[in-house]
Amino acid sequence: MSALVLQSLVAGRAGFRLPALDLTARSGEVVALIGPNGAGKTTLMKTLAGLIPPVSGRLDRPGAAAYLPPPGAVSAGFSALHLTALGRAGRRRWSPGLAAEDIEAARAALTRLDIADLADRPFDRLSSGQQQLVLIARLFVQDAPVCLLDEPLALLDPAHAQAVETAVRTLAREGRIVLASSHHLPFAARADRVLAIGPDQIEAAAPAQALAPDRVRALFGVEVSGCPCCGQALG
Repeated sequence: MSALVLQSLVAGRAGFRLPALDLTARSGEVVALIGPNGAGKTTLMKTLAGLIPPVSGRLDRPGAAAYLPPPGAVSAGFSALHLTALGRAGRRRWSPGLAAEDIEAARAALTRLDIADLADRPFDRLSSGQQQLVLIARLFVQDAPVCLLDEPLALLDPAHAQAVETAVRTLAREGRIVLASSHHLPFAARADRVLAIGPDQIEAAAPAQALAPDRVRALFGVEVSGCPCCGQALG
């Protein structure tokens, strides 16, 4: 079974370091990253993607990682279909253009996410939710074994958030390892595991444990009286 393995991995950038992390994430698993703003979630994601070198420790990936930046980070005048098809560009290292099968794969990915009607529309004219779904369609055609999504639910209305979460789960169901950062605790509650990142802590646990009221209080400094997923009273 393919796995993403971190051994005493320290991620960081100038003047900032996260605590060492040991983690094994396996194919088909969704790991939600939670933590306050500035805690280092994006730094860790970029390190796992290979965009920032680790400060120390070991990082083993089963293959290439696909990184989806936060909403609004990608702006392009390409059509949604063309931008999706560019996810297959890595397969065309000796060719300057996209092949017919790349376009067909992109159209199929848009169709499976129920956004085929966006195919010919300019990406930069789409709403935040539509853009996120197009970029996730690009992950489908990219076919990387590790998918890293940075705040995929940010700025989305409930309908688009639900569609994006369904797409994230589909990525995992097809055998990919998915790590997604989010401030949306109900999403984290439905993940397979939660990786909590705070100023002096980094720990992976089952959602029920990671999102217990005392853990959320310590991480965010706020009180939670109900289950993050359904709102039912705890305790």
